[in-house]
Amino acid sequence: MVRTHKSRKRKYAGTRSHGRGNTKKGRGSGCRGGTGRGGSRKHKKTYTYKYEKGFYGRNGFLNPTLKKINKMNLSSISRMIANGEIKKRDNIFYYKFDGKVLGAGTLLFPVVIEAQHFSKNAVEKIEQVGGEARVLQSEK
Repeated sequence: MVRTHKSRKRKYAGTRSHGRGNTKKGRGSGCRGGTGRGGSRKHKKTYTYKYEKGFYGRNGFLNPTLKKINKMNLSSISRMIANGEIKKRDNIFYYKFDGKVLGAGTLLFPVVIEAQHFSKNAVEKIEQVGGEARVLQSEK
């Protein structure tokens, strides 16, 4: 097998300081600019820009007390009925959703929707078509 380049290890074999000048200079982490992320805002900045995306700048704050609520629009419920994902029971469409139903879009079919929360606009549109909005009690 033909070697195309000399390795650094082989290049400095037999030398005392491995190209670092005085032998004492190569000791510890100071010879490589610090350990870990040391110098990442100073002399290792180009490395940080290239390999640690998102290191600089503010990344925001997430309030741990906020609860994430699932949301769905009336247009997506109407689309699910048209695609046959929601079936009829007793000649009425029933849909149960664990979250909040929002009033964006139009509802084309009368549906009985059970959800934890409804927006005012969603309730108006559901009742306008001939459906019903039932509020589920959240289990704790």
